[in-house]
This record gives sequence, C-alpha cells and structure tokens, in this order.
Amino acid sequence: MNGVRTVARLVLVLATVGGFGGGPSLGSIVLRMDLDDLVENSDTIVQGVVEAVYSQWDGERNLIFTYASIGVEDPLKGERRRSLLIRQLGGQVGSLHMTVPGMPEFVAGSNVIVFLKDSGNGTFQVVGMNQGRYVIAEDFAVSSLTGIDLMDPKTGLVSGASSIRKVGLEDFKASIRELVR
Repeated sequence: MNGVRTVARLVLVLATVGGFGGGPSLGSIVLRMDLDDLVENSDTIVQGVVEAVYSQWDGERNLIFTYASIGVEDPLKGERRRSLLIRQLGGQVGSLHMTVPGMPEFVAGSNVIVFLKDSGNGTFQVVGMNQGRYVIAEDFAVSSLTGIDLMDPKTGLVSGASSIRKVGLEDFKASIRELVR
C-alpha cells in the first residue's frame, strides 16, 4: 500500500509544482509519451467496451479509487482475456470527490483503446495518464490530453497539453500491432 500512497503523493506534488513560475496549474506533470513509448511501457493493450465504472475507499479509508471494467473486444498486446479491471486513484464516494488532474475518465458503454500496466493485484493502471486512453468515435481513436502538462524526457521542458489527438482507428491499431512485433 505504501507504493500507492507514494504515487498519490507524487502526482499531487507534481500538480502543485506545476504551479510554480507561471501561476497555478490545474494539471499534473507527466512524461510526454509517443506511441512507441506507450506500447513499450504497456503490459497489455486492448480495444474494448467499458462495462461498468464505480468508486470506493481503499481498505484503510485513506484514498478513493475508481474501477473500470473493460470487456475486451480486440487484444492488441498481452495475454488474451475476456475482461479486465482498471484501478486508478480518484473518484467519488458519497459527497466526497477526490480528483487527480489528468487521470482518464471512463464512461460505461464507451468504446476505448487503453494502454495498461499490470498492477500485480488483478488490476491494471493506465500508462501515461490521459495519454494512454483513446475513446473510439466513429472510425477514429481520440485522446484528450486535458488536465496534464507534458515534460519532454530529452529536454526537461514542460508544455501544456490541452489538446486532442485524433487518428484513424484501423491505421492506429495497425501501428500498435507493428510496434508490438
């Protein structure tokens, strides 16, 4: 559990640090990841439908986690499975709402492609925060990079990422499969 608390503190510290020097930041600072980085850092990549989303306290009632159950339609990398469970920091329990800027939001019934890291406890985490979740709209995969600032790993420069990435769905999946080989 200390690892989860460390990650939570790091995200909150980075969100706060992002406010120094340029006014208050409304986002988290994360490393910029291109498609190669997302594929390389993912244990599992799937296209699927969000079946359910719910939030609950951790065992010590210190943190709120949101869980998203994904019905897998097209496994692009990793072990084949029918469904998987994403667990991420933040969510709402009763009237208490815990928000982590840049954490992807899931909506039941939506079709997504997600880049995931195995947490080792039966759940997965999205790689790269919002960078690792694409919503499928018509024949496109769309990623909204709101809520995060991206740090270039080569230069250390931080830039706002409030943008939308939109790529053709079949070309995107073909690129992922090529990188997995």
